[in-house]
Amino acid sequence: MSENVTDKKYIRRLFIVIGVYYLIANFVHPVSPTFYQMLKLPDYMFGVAFASMMTTNFLFSPFWGNYAKSIGTTKVLSICLLGYALGQFFFASSQNSIHLALARAFAGIFTGGLEVGCILYNIEHSSPEDRGTNLAKAATIVAVSNAFGYMIGGMIGDISVKLDMYTQIVGLILLSIVIRFFLKDYESKKEKASLKVLLNESNPLATFIKAKGLITGALILFLVMALCANFGTTSYDQSFNYFIRDQFGFPPSYNGLLKGAVGLITLIMNSTVCLYILRNTNIYRSIIYVFGLLSIMLIGIIKIQNVVPFILLNVIFFGFNAVYKPLLQNMISNHNAENTGLLIGLYNSTLSIGSVFGALLAGFLYKAGPRYPFICSFMMFLLASIFAIIQYLNRKGKETV
Repeated sequence: MSENVTDKKYIRRLFIVIGVYYLIANFVHPVSPTFYQMLKLPDYMFGVAFASMMTTNFLFSPFWGNYAKSIGTTKVLSICLLGYALGQFFFASSQNSIHLALARAFAGIFTGGLEVGCILYNIEHSSPEDRGTNLAKAATIVAVSNAFGYMIGGMIGDISVKLDMYTQIVGLILLSIVIRFFLKDYESKKEKASLKVLLNESNPLATFIKAKGLITGALILFLVMALCANFGTTSYDQSFNYFIRDQFGFPPSYNGLLKGAVGLITLIMNSTVCLYILRNTNIYRSIIYVFGLLSIMLIGIIKIQNVVPFILLNVIFFGFNAVYKPLLQNMISNHNAENTGLLIGLYNSTLSIGSVFGALLAGFLYKAGPRYPFICSFMMFLLASIFAIIQYLNRKGKETV
């Protein structure tokens, strides 16, 4: 596969795979709160479940990245789809809190491989000049597929929660088979390595160790800001799905339709507001306003009791919440041009830590009070705003010296 036209063909095929995968992967999300209540699990389990999955996702992602170099990205994607399907079978078969947490942790081992694999395949088969565009296209496909996956899963979930779960499992298995014939790897780029070497090179903390020489006060400030923001997003997002089922009694289809609407709004916001900020403003100043606006909206979300205005404000919140992530990605990519890959790895690891603890704390806070996770999100976005102000003032000070 040396011709550019061939690479473009396989990139288009990857986009189809990404679209189908994220569509199927989101089938179960709108029915998960209903499933937890069917099992009579404690309220905090939605947070524990997500934290369990994100922990193993974080721990095993470096392994799959290294293993892909040895056996090929396509094989890793196929293996991880089967592993994820098995994890979802364990999830559907769960009878108590321990079973469910272990099932989520097992699934997380393989979801990390799928995320890493899709990015690696995209990079491997993209020319340097097309790489950024192709990654952006993939991100857009993920956003749209997530939305429609939620909608489809919610509709099936109204018929039967278990039907929704097993539909997802079958879909993942079929995609695992199809992918072996649909995508191809560069044989010349495979690097054979022993399992011992792979494990030694797959330390999830290795990114932090390798980046030790790049750590500066400005980078620490940025990472803390990103950690707070992702902590707040995870705490909010995980609680919201459970909240509208637990407090308002929404069926899975309502959850699915709501997330579908959010997905379209996110697409519009990223295509308009986000692009305008990136192209026409100082993003270090603009992100202060974005975090500040999110904090203000969370005050309303905490206080509003009526269903309709609560839902409308949440939909707007989701749209603006999607704007800050591309801004952070742009900041970290411009921080040190010579070490962009290492810094992005450090950034992603930081976000994973925020996801784990954000979900875990949200679950236990919800047990104490249904709106407490939203208060936690407010505090985290307020902190992110403060760190963003400090970051902006520091940069402004250096520019005037």
